[in-house]
Amino acid sequence: MTRPEISFSSPEEEVSYAKKSLEKAGITEHQFMTVREMEATGGIGKGGYSKEMLGLRRWMVQELLAASLSNRQIANVLKLSKETVNKDRKFARLLYTEEILKNQDTHRARLLKEQMDLKDVAMQSFEASKRKKTVTYMDGDGDEKQTIKIEETAGDPSFLNVAKNSLVEQAKLLGLNEVKPVETQDTSYRKFLQDLSSTIQKEKEAQATEERRDNSLPASVSPVSFETQEEKEAWPETIPLRTINEDDY
Repeated sequence: MTRPEISFSSPEEEVSYAKKSLEKAGITEHQFMTVREMEATGGIGKGGYSKEMLGLRRWMVQELLAASLSNRQIANVLKLSKETVNKDRKFARLLYTEEILKNQDTHRARLLKEQMDLKDVAMQSFEASKRKKTVTYMDGDGDEKQTIKIEETAGDPSFLNVAKNSLVEQAKLLGLNEVKPVETQDTSYRKFLQDLSSTIQKEKEAQATEERRDNSLPASVSPVSFETQEEKEAWPETIPLRTINEDDY
C-alpha cells in the first residue's frame, strides 16, 4: 500500500491542516464541524444527508484530495468511512467525465454548423459566379420581330470544391466514414457462366471417380499367422571336436 503524500505527527495536526485547506476553498469552520458532527451522530434523523449537505460533503472531499490527503486521512478528518470517501470520488469522476463528453458534443455541433454554413455559402457563390448572356435576334421581312435568348455559362468550379470538402468534413464529424461499404455480388452473365462451368466440372470429376470404383477388382486379404513352428531336424546334443595335426599349419 502506498504511503500518503503528507504525514502528520498527531490527529490534531491532521485536522488543523484540513481546516486550513478548506478555508482557502471558501468552506467555513461551521460547515466543516457540521459535516463532522452529522457523521458522529448518524446524520439528520433517519433521512441522513440533505441535498445541500451531501453536496457540501462531496465538495470537502474533493478539496482535501486536492490538498494531497489520502482517502484514509480524509475519512479521519471528516469522520467518514473509507467506502464513503471512495463513493464521493467516483461521483466526482463521473461528473467530470459527463462534462467532458458534453463539451465534446457542443464543440462537435458547433463545427458541424460551421461546415454546413460554409457549404451553403459556397453553393450561393457558385450560383452567383454564373454569367448570363443575352442574345437578341431580329427578324425582317415587313413586321420586325425580336427574339431574346438568355444563355447561362458555367460557374466557378472552385466553389464546388469548397462545398465538396465541407461535406467530407461533415461526414467525419458524424462518423459516417467508419461505415464499411457493402460488397455487391457480381450478377453478370459472365459470372453465371463461370459458376455453371465450375459445377459441371465438379460433376464430371465425381462421376469419373464413381466409375473407377465400379471397375476396380476386388482385393482379397488372407490372414497371416505369426505363430512359431518347431524345427524338424534335431540338433545334436554335442559337437565332436576336430583334431588338429602339425601338418595343418
